[in-house]
Amino acid sequence: MPAPTVLLRSLPGEYVIARFPAGTVADPLIRGLLGSPGLVSVTRTDQELSIVCDAAAAPPGSEVDGPWRALYAGGPIPFGMTGVVASLVDPLAAIGCPVFVVSTFDGDVLMTPSDSHTEALTALQAAGHTIATPADRA
Repeated sequence: MPAPTVLLRSLPGEYVIARFPAGTVADPLIRGLLGSPGLVSVTRTDQELSIVCDAAAAPPGSEVDGPWRALYAGGPIPFGMTGVVASLVDPLAAIGCPVFVVSTFDGDVLMTPSDSHTEALTALQAAGHTIATPADRA
């Protein structure tokens, strides 16, 4: 079965991935970020609290990695559809491009280091994915 291909939309701006210790109280951090532009994602595990947000809104006191650029594979993508994330990550792994993936109810956000973004777009297009242009967003 061929790998699925999707329409990817570049999210404007640059993002960071911020890490806090597992016991960090998230409520004040989240309240402060919800008014910031673009993507905000908060994930807690028993090992850490990770926040993806606009680079300009990086929470103080965190370990930060970035800047990253983001592409949104919007849907809704049915939960039963398999291979979507693999079809995005595999071409990037083949060129040695790091990735960070955030999934939502409707789709997936694929993040690449800002300095690798152009090469990532080329690899994704070569794999059959479509990159939306600003005119496609209207």
